[in-house]
Amino acid sequence: MRLEERANDAMYFMNLLYLFLGALIFTLIALDIIKTTFSSSGGGRITELVSRAVWKTFFSVSGKEGKSKLLEYAGPSILTCTLLTWVLGLWAGLFLLLLSDPDSVINSTTLSSASPLEKLYYAGFTLSTLGVGDYVASNDVWRIITSVTAFSGLAFITASLTYFVQVLSAVGLQSKLSLYINSMGKSPQQILVNSWDGKGFSSFFDNVSDICQMLMQHTVNHHSFPVIHYFHNCQPKLSVAPAVALLEEAHQLLKQAVLQDVIKSEVKMTMLQTALDSYLEMVKGSFLKNTSPQEAAPIPDIGKMEEKGVPIKNREEVEQTFKQNLKDRRRLLTSLLEMDGWSWKEVYK
Repeated sequence: MRLEERANDAMYFMNLLYLFLGALIFTLIALDIIKTTFSSSGGGRITELVSRAVWKTFFSVSGKEGKSKLLEYAGPSILTCTLLTWVLGLWAGLFLLLLSDPDSVINSTTLSSASPLEKLYYAGFTLSTLGVGDYVASNDVWRIITSVTAFSGLAFITASLTYFVQVLSAVGLQSKLSLYINSMGKSPQQILVNSWDGKGFSSFFDNVSDICQMLMQHTVNHHSFPVIHYFHNCQPKLSVAPAVALLEEAHQLLKQAVLQDVIKSEVKMTMLQTALDSYLEMVKGSFLKNTSPQEAAPIPDIGKMEEKGVPIKNREEVEQTFKQNLKDRRRLLTSLLEMDGWSWKEVYK
């Protein structure tokens, strides 16, 4: 009798454990889906862990080389793994809930209790809302739980697909921004030389409004869809990290190296500064914590700018500014480049 009581106690404990684990897993996955797909302040914790793990795997296998075509599959793989994690998590959560009661599911024909494997099958078709009907819930409580999880599966799968479409749209803007910046010049000096008209940089400032709009939208997209940071393009001109570094260096050369009395648009300079600051702060806070760049940022050569007649400050003063005053900012740019498999060679070609 005592052995039978112990067995019953162990079974009761296991049923409570299944109930607790099932409710916990289902709730955590549901909250992660809601945070990722409906929030504008970043993805859920589980989604972040999956994203970073998949990216690190691809980055290591590719040899940390930005031109590796393997990295182009990292982003789609992250979306796939995230969806699988959500589906399997919801499935496992409901399955454990059903295991907490031996009679939670019955065969609709024989009315016999379902086996664990049959409960796994029942949990799967419930979440996918297939409604096969060969197995049914045994009582009202389990019928309500079945209905709630079925509606949850439908809602979450629909939200996931909508989220993925928005992510791909944001990735398209990222490529557009990169191509736009690179079309202005292959190096920071060339961007300024190309836009120099003998008096000022009017053609550069003509493009600033569009660039700021795209860069700010890209920053906002990062907050809503952090996964886009892991969508990589093996072509440098379509990759956002070298493009942002290129734009930042051109902006700093214009600000720090060109004489103050040269015609500039202070409003657009401020707009560009704000857009760049917002992007770099976002990247630093979300992706570049405790990084140690391997490469030192090069000092830009202003000789070509002088040859084209651009009024330049004292060379030593410019070099000192880039070495000291902009040291921390350029270390951040270096980390951004290295995290994506690039180097300063893609900026100063």
